[in-house]
Amino acid sequence: MHKHKGITIVELLGAIVIFSITSTIIAITISFIISANKQIVENGQANTAGTILIKNIENNVNDLFITRYDYTLNQSLILYSDFEFYFNEETSQIEQRTFDIPLQTSIIFEGDQLLIDHTPYALSPFILHESSTIEMVSNAQFIITIVLASDEKTYTFKTNIIINL
Repeated sequence: MHKHKGITIVELLGAIVIFSITSTIIAITISFIISANKQIVENGQANTAGTILIKNIENNVNDLFITRYDYTLNQSLILYSDFEFYFNEETSQIEQRTFDIPLQTSIIFEGDQLLIDHTPYALSPFILHESSTIEMVSNAQFIITIVLASDEKTYTFKTNIIINL
């Protein structure tokens, strides 16, 4: 009897089917990992951008001794400081300093841009979503809601501003 060396067509087809199934499973897994990684990176970028933005607004507001404000429904808030109190080291007294031109901080939503002190705030790779608002809760309280948008998701950040007039 003759023994044939090699493989049969059935064995070859079986190996190709097994290889194809394995390759498909590996490709799907790698695609899922890449997609999940992109989401994780985007979430991290959004959290960083939103947290820095909110902190920047809070710092600008806290730096002022707010004496008055201008508010446009859901679009802008301009805070003014006509004077401030400071410690005079020579007299060891707390004194008032009046400004000829009031200090101010402005927060304005204009289209898909956020302007802080009339300067566009860089939100890249995000844009300002149209649902971002400045809401007056009372005469002395505002809630600023900033919604950052990417191609697929939105990320919401809020801060509460209380004005002691």
